Amino acid sequence: MCIIKRMERLQLAVQYFEQNKFAEAEELALAVFNFNSQSVEAIDVLAAIFLRTNNLNFLKDATINELDLIRKIAVFLQELKTFEQAEFFFKKAIELYPVDSVAYSNLGLIYEEFNELKQAENSYLSSIKIKKNYPALYNLGVLYRKINKLDKSIEILKEALKINPDNNYAHYSLGMSYFKKKDFINGYPYFLRRPVQNAAALKNFWYGQKEPQNTILVFCEYGLGDAIMFSRYFLFLKDYFKNVKVCCQTSLISIFQKAFPAIEFVESVEKVEYDFAVLAMDLPYFLKMDFGNIPNKEGYLKADFDKVKVFEMEYFKEDVLTVGIFYSGGELEKRNAKHRAIPLKKMQKLFKIPNIKVYSFQKEDRFSELKDFPEIVDLGKEFSDFSDTAAAMQNLDVMITIDSAPVHLAGALGVKTFLMLPYFYEWRWFEDVKTTAWYESVEIFKQSQPDCWDNVIDEICEKLVLLQKNKACNHS
Repeated sequence: MCIIKRMERLQLAVQYFEQNKFAEAEELALAVFNFNSQSVEAIDVLAAIFLRTNNLNFLKDATINELDLIRKIAVFLQELKTFEQAEFFFKKAIELYPVDSVAYSNLGLIYEEFNELKQAENSYLSSIKIKKNYPALYNLGVLYRKINKLDKSIEILKEALKINPDNNYAHYSLGMSYFKKKDFINGYPYFLRRPVQNAAALKNFWYGQKEPQNTILVFCEYGLGDAIMFSRYFLFLKDYFKNVKVCCQTSLISIFQKAFPAIEFVESVEKVEYDFAVLAMDLPYFLKMDFGNIPNKEGYLKADFDKVKVFEMEYFKEDVLTVGIFYSGGELEKRNAKHRAIPLKKMQKLFKIPNIKVYSFQKEDRFSELKDFPEIVDLGKEFSDFSDTAAAMQNLDVMITIDSAPVHLAGALGVKTFLMLPYFYEWRWFEDVKTTAWYESVEIFKQSQPDCWDNVIDEICEKLVLLQKNKACNHS
């Protein structure tokens, strides 16, 4: 079948699909795929038919010959995040080929999306029983960390590394499993191997020695919250180096300069002169500061006084309890990241408490949720960088936020903060559920069951009522 013929058949298949002639569209797409099993366009048409009809004719009497097609459609649907349909195809693959270890491993990921964690575990174990393979071991190790079976997580991830010893993601994940146990010594050698974008542009990494005549460049490698969290260590480098420079995200430079005037901040490593480099999240290890001895818990950043006053005069004149909220961060497509966002409507019980004023700190209202709550002041649109955000926060009685950059900013400023933590939470909050070793001003409210924020909102409501009463008493 020549390329022109294939393209004509695909175009005709799409036309049939648009005309709801699904059997004809399926027949043409199958013909193209049988000739070229790499045809994404053919799989696209077949997946679209299944999504529309929940049916494909060839599945009625599919044989082992169609296994490759079924697998590819399953993966395609999984990438589309249409998990129920993907589940169907992975199960069909297993039905045709019961020793399909890859299908079992992928099926486990789908069960995780449904919070069917026991089934996810069983799928990974089934995959490993068929063949001890890296993907299933890695996924199972991550799952065990997620549900706080940390010793099992460590054991399984070590097995994964036996198969794929050079995989930096497995090293990174194993390090985080140790970290969640506050095991600094065993965790960091693995954590140091984590994949870091743009790290190749750095030269001459530092390993903890004193270099009093030289300059070090700290590279903030991950998200904004990570940069804020680990900025507490910047000044300790002055005991090791003559000069300290930090490369960080542009939106952080002004707030960092205010707190650390002796340090030079840049937004790119290009044309920066330095002698040694270090990643920001490696500083505790090379500075020999264990998780049992975290410095600057009381706060280490400063808001611009003039900006604080501008926000006060513009937005904070009322004598009420002032409450900031942040409810949806970025990168929701990442594994488990979706658990860290909360629909604004689930928080509405908070907004009905008498004598409080609520301020949104969302830079982007990506799902247009604020339009349904006109009583909320949209402060996010006023922020050009974190210096602005910090100045507004300094006017709050309390900040309520998901696990994202604002919790680190508020904690680093010493602002009273209620952190809404999901049932599946990150390593950095360790195994505590009410307090955090990183910030004295942050109190944790954790889900009692996956994806259910009811207990969190109820507990925070009780706290807000008490805060409001105390404020009223102090002003009377």
